[in-house]
Amino acid sequence: MSANINANVLKNFIIKNIGSNHLTEKTAQKAGISKEQFEEANVDENKYLELDEILQDSDLYEQFATMYVEEQDNKKAAKDEEAEKKEQTEIKGKNGAGV
Repeated sequence: MSANINANVLKNFIIKNIGSNHLTEKTAQKAGISKEQFEEANVDENKYLELDEILQDSDLYEQFATMYVEEQDNKKAAKDEEAEKKEQTEIKGKNGAGV
């Protein structure tokens, strides 16, 4: 499912999360990417991964896509929780008004 995330959407998500348009080994480790995964995806042997390198590596693409889906699910859950609280407040208000 998460592999169906649009590449441009995923690029924006990655930039937002890492604060840059490239991924250093240190930043990769903070994102849960192993040193081996980083080195495997680093095709040009520089000290960072560019967005295109991340998106071309299927494992990294999937990992960031999964992170994106999890974030979207968390946002939806927070919205649902907020709506539930609002609904409960409205119900309490209606019940109190009739007394």
